Amino acid sequence: MKPSKQKPFSYTVLAILLALSNHAQGESLKTLLQQNLSSAPEVKEALANIESAQNRMEQSRSQHYPVVSLTTSKVLGQHHRDKDDYSSTKLIPGVQAEVNLYAFGAIEKDIERSHKETEFYQHTYEATREELAYTIAKLYLSALNTKESIKVLEKSLERHQLIIKDLDVILEYDEGRESEFVQAETRMLMVQQEINSYRQKLAATLNTLSKYTKTTVTEEQLNNPFSDLTENQLFSKYSLKQHSDNPLYRANVADLASKNLSVEVEKKKQLPRINVVGSATREDKQVGLQVAWDVYNRGNNYITKEKISDISASRERLSRTERDIEEGARLAKINIKESNIQLKALKKQITSSKKVVDFYRLQFEIARRSLLDVLNAEKEVTSVELAYATTEHSLRSSMLDYLYTQGMISTWSEVKSNNIKLNFAH
Repeated sequence: MKPSKQKPFSYTVLAILLALSNHAQGESLKTLLQQNLSSAPEVKEALANIESAQNRMEQSRSQHYPVVSLTTSKVLGQHHRDKDDYSSTKLIPGVQAEVNLYAFGAIEKDIERSHKETEFYQHTYEATREELAYTIAKLYLSALNTKESIKVLEKSLERHQLIIKDLDVILEYDEGRESEFVQAETRMLMVQQEINSYRQKLAATLNTLSKYTKTTVTEEQLNNPFSDLTENQLFSKYSLKQHSDNPLYRANVADLASKNLSVEVEKKKQLPRINVVGSATREDKQVGLQVAWDVYNRGNNYITKEKISDISASRERLSRTERDIEEGARLAKINIKESNIQLKALKKQITSSKKVVDFYRLQFEIARRSLLDVLNAEKEVTSVELAYATTEHSLRSSMLDYLYTQGMISTWSEVKSNNIKLNFAH
């Protein structure tokens, strides 16, 4: 048997279809988040803040290291009881070094504070990623809801066009029914105008969404991201054991700890510092102990008070975050439950409303119902179908809200956690 010459062509077509299919699936919400979260400016800024905090921690540690300076001095004027050793007025180059011996724990506390600050920025990075994922997902779901609403209205438009087509036939034999034709046409134009309004809204939403994505998302690529996720799976797989595991909550805890340590650092800075100071020139060398103690510094008191006020603000911010997480999770659960109940009821109502339209159309054909009755019944079907689309959107939004309160959007979308590699300035 001769090999078929159609196979290469068939394989080519199959490969193209698979590629197109993969491209369409590649623009799902999960894929959008995987492709765009790590490279977003907001996330890069959060990473840069971590690097800055790490550098500040090294600055704190450096207080344990000597400070070596090159110096040069020239006497411009002087007065001494014994002038024999101070007669030179030439430039004198030299080296000076200073290292701290004891600071009553001020340096250690400053290092500890810097460490907590770094921890704050690390958790803020995770929280920023969740916040950005939430923003992208909200826009995606809004665009999907608009797309589904347009589909409902397009079906309604088709049904109105069928009614007008039937009236065209009737008008050939009964010109007195022209008013009904105008009435149906007016309703159809209203539906068309509503479609135009929704399309404008969809274009605007997709345009805003493109601000956060590398590629432009089209209407055809929008699909339900939670189609395979049940209510039970959501709560069992994506729930935190305790709200303190939420990255935003962790960031606020670290911030409060950092603020508390800042007060301790300021208090210890007001205690004496004992340093070894040495200097050398071509003519002189000396080493000595230096005790530095601000016996009076009016500004120190206000610095401490400022830090204490920062603690109060941070504590309230933590309390508000805890409240918002708990309330948001409870509300999301309530909305998910209520939306599922409403969807079941609306599904039955859609079936019943469509039957009413069919009955009214049959009765209209035998002059038992007016065209207005048919049009009103048709409008009722469209209203219920739009309500169904809106409730589906409410359900998806509530599922997203729950993921957000748990800090689980990145986990759900399978976004890989970046191993933070910091580039320290040398």
